[in-house]
Amino acid sequence: MRLKLSCEEIEKIEVERVLDLSGEVCPVTAIKTRIEFKKLSEGDKIKVILTSKESAENIGAEFRKNLLAYCTDGRKYILIIKR
Repeated sequence: MRLKLSCEEIEKIEVERVLDLSGEVCPVTAIKTRIEFKKLSEGDKIKVILTSKESAENIGAEFRKNLLAYCTDGRKYILIIKR
């Protein structure tokens, strides 16, 4: 289930890990997200913060089965991914 939420709502979701990839682009963002995702325990959530629309789209597509929610304010993209 994927929900587009406001960034204020996203900030209220409790996560076990935050990965701030602001200023970075693919493939670095995808590689770092995969590495951190593998460290999660089953049921844990990670918040991935991006500034690249292309990176947000790529990571959203790669983790589409695990993507719980996302938001954008036009400058940043935040994805919540559950293991």
